[in-house]
Amino acid sequence: MSAREILMQEIVQAPDFMIEELLDFLLFAKARRNQQALSQKHKELRPFGLCAGEFTVPPDFNEPLPEEILRDFEGN
Repeated sequence: MSAREILMQEIVQAPDFMIEELLDFLLFAKARRNQQALSQKHKELRPFGLCAGEFTVPPDFNEPLPEEILRDFEGN
């Protein structure tokens, strides 16, 4: 007897309150699996240089920030 057949047999014999819990769990498990599949797609590395030429970094990029901006970040 397959797992599906055993599960169906158990469901037929289960009380209504348990059926509701089983349905909630099944929907949760399906949603989690779909979410995991989507997150796996996003873990693929993006090609190097994907945005090459779309913007330039200003020459003063590595210079210290102005005092007024630092104060805003620090909450002073």
